[in-house]
Amino acid sequence: MIRVFILTVSAFTLFATSFSQITSESIFVNGVSRSYLLYLPDGFMMSDALPLVICFHGGSGTASEQLALGDLRSQADEDGFVLVYPQALPDPNDGGSTNWQVVTSGTLPFTQPNPHSDIEFVSALIQELNVMYGIDQSRVYAMGYSNGGGFVYDLACRLNDQITGIGAVSRTMYVESYANCSVSHPTPVVTILGTSDWNSPYNGLTYNGVLYFQSSDEGNALWIEENGLLNNPEVVAVPNINPNDGSTVDRYRWTDSEDCIELIHYRVNGGDHDWPGTTGNMDIVSHEVIWNHLKAFDMNGKIACANDVSPCDEDVNSDGAVNVADVLSVLSNFGCAENCVADANNDGAVNISDVLILLAAFGVNC
Repeated sequence: MIRVFILTVSAFTLFATSFSQITSESIFVNGVSRSYLLYLPDGFMMSDALPLVICFHGGSGTASEQLALGDLRSQADEDGFVLVYPQALPDPNDGGSTNWQVVTSGTLPFTQPNPHSDIEFVSALIQELNVMYGIDQSRVYAMGYSNGGGFVYDLACRLNDQITGIGAVSRTMYVESYANCSVSHPTPVVTILGTSDWNSPYNGLTYNGVLYFQSSDEGNALWIEENGLLNNPEVVAVPNINPNDGSTVDRYRWTDSEDCIELIHYRVNGGDHDWPGTTGNMDIVSHEVIWNHLKAFDMNGKIACANDVSPCDEDVNSDGAVNVADVLSVLSNFGCAENCVADANNDGAVNISDVLILLAAFGVNC
């Protein structure tokens, strides 16, 4: 049984007239104090039932470092969501490093039993944030870097009833997470990984004959199967807006036949163990593209599908606007005549009509 108590470090947090500031908060879980940074968007009102975004730091990192790496405060103000950066506790199995622990049955790093449970911490944190701030529990998203990225895969697998969708940067799935994954609802996933990542190799990591991390392709295949997606992705070259960063990006997008659930993979060609947009590749901003994809979904899949409305059919990549990325999607699928993911006018084919429709709607925010 998880025993939870709240310690509000900044007492004014609940009563201030302006919430647009980072506060340091604590929660007791099973007698252990766990800390996190909290940001409530400008103009926050509890009655709004806002989504929750949780952003996890990498191994040996801190919540403050992750805030600097993936600062989502402006997006929280613009789109309206509660933002949290949790802090891991020292891992006694790794010399006291602040790491997120995945499944507890393994013998590999970050899987050996610890005195604390990070899964229970996150579960209790979501529950308490709902009590304190009335979050929308159908829209709880997690993203993370490196070890934090591996942990969000584990959350999607083991805490699927509380996690809507995830974004993992610079990490593939731990073997234990991959082998113990079970989902109960459509789960949107965004992955960002460099082909030259030394810490989390694109093709997986085997050391002394032991497999530690699955390959990127194996992890993506799991989410394709779990979500019932079509096997052939749409592949688009992301505009190389910074030719001096030594890397380029290709975006892979898998969807179901009705385009109501998706898996997005950003392959950073030549990319290292980075958080693109802050370090390494500068053609995408990791936290922004993850949020822009995930925000379209709740526990039932794409919100527009659940509401049986299509407010913006021309937004074929579901990033919230009709822009260059949509045009590139249509051009890359031009000539498709079956199961077309870039069919803007829903006539069963991708042709000149779709191009004209996109050009007519270009610049529209959906």
